[in-house]
Amino acid sequence: MRSVHVVATGGTIASTSTGAGAVPTESVQELAAAYSGVFDRVDVRLEQLTQLPSSELTTDDLEAIGDRIRAAAADVDGVVVFHGTDTIEETAYYLDLVLDVDVPVVLTGAQRTHDEISPDGPANVRGALDAAAHDHVQDGVYVLFNEQLHAARAVTKRHSSNLDAYDSGDYGLVAERTPEGFWFYRRPESLSATIPARTITATVEVVTTSTDTDGSAIRHAVDRGVDGLVVDALGLGNVPTDVASAIESAIDDDVVVVVTTRCRDGVVSPVYGSDGGAKALEEAGVVFGSDLPAHKARIKLLVALSARGDIDDVRALFGSGQRDSYGYVTADSDP
Repeated sequence: MRSVHVVATGGTIASTSTGAGAVPTESVQELAAAYSGVFDRVDVRLEQLTQLPSSELTTDDLEAIGDRIRAAAADVDGVVVFHGTDTIEETAYYLDLVLDVDVPVVLTGAQRTHDEISPDGPANVRGALDAAAHDHVQDGVYVLFNEQLHAARAVTKRHSSNLDAYDSGDYGLVAERTPEGFWFYRRPESLSATIPARTITATVEVVTTSTDTDGSAIRHAVDRGVDGLVVDALGLGNVPTDVASAIESAIDDDVVVVVTTRCRDGVVSPVYGSDGGAKALEEAGVVFGSDLPAHKARIKLLVALSARGDIDDVRALFGSGQRDSYGYVTADSDP
């Protein structure tokens, strides 16, 4: 029987309804006792690390999750993390960036609380345990939800409440759990190069843009002493002119600025040469975030700056990816 270490952090999967709303109340031991038969196919070790909604997790919590996985990975075939759905994709991507372990790590949770009618927690847990113990899934970080296995870099929550809450965009699923077992659509593997950062020491903020946004948020962030900024830009990476001016000033103050696109699909590209165009921003020294959404670009920049890489290292990490002879992206660029 294969072995899986479970690290529980709270979230909706552990939540019950109270007079003040749903809050995490159930320990991983209580969930295991309630999920009749779910844990029977693997040798499971249970650990309660925190008991929080994922909206309240901090970077210290992310570090702690990573440390617990490193400690457990040497003695098990896989690791499963119970996690809230709000930020599960960010934690998964953080772990994908910083972990160098030889077992798969699968995050899962629930859209419905433990005491709702037909909670989705038990099915998600069974799927995550099966994925973590599968002999074809040997390493990498994944999110298992609604019978679908997603790679950490690609997965995004697309619906706030529906059980079919996650997708992987143009990357597609890694696998789907069927009545006969997992059906794999592509090779299960990490899509990220490992960045050697055990602790997060940098500060990075996200600035959004829309019609006639000014650069005040960027200027205020620079005044507060941030190390990096992620600017969620328009289209191919264009911004209003005052935002562009603030970006240039931030770069002059040695703040690393990553530009992403608020579009769900596509990449940032230096096409437009107007004052706020991505071509002008490239000449000013921004780093393009490829196809990463802003919240994941922030995680990556936090890790990259905490690893004390210089601007060239950061730029390489945010490259468009390593491509095989057919042009397929196989992984983020190595530092």
